[in-house]
Amino acid sequence: MFKQEKRIAPRAQVRWPVTMLTSKSTVEGEIENISSKGAFVSCKDLPPLEDGFVMVIKAPDHKTMNLNGKIVWSTVVESGEGGSQFGIGVQFTRMTADDSQFLHSMSAKQ
Repeated sequence: MFKQEKRIAPRAQVRWPVTMLTSKSTVEGEIENISSKGAFVSCKDLPPLEDGFVMVIKAPDHKTMNLNGKIVWSTVVESGEGGSQFGIGVQFTRMTADDSQFLHSMSAKQ
């Protein structure tokens, strides 16, 4: 039995650094895939689940993007001697039209 895909937008596979700024902390991570609607981020620390946050995304050959987002799911990707590595699904809640167009064009290339 196949699991039904819930994503509403295609994803682009990337390796972009991201800083997530919350009211309580700053969390560094890496975006592994992204669309105009959301992203999968791996990080060593988990941002507070109840808070929205600003994602500062540094995409190559593009200006730094500041997108608002919220965590819609999280998991422990790896847990070992180096500590836990988390994976989080982020839904974007606000972005500029230019950033939306850029992300849409990135996922259309895949």
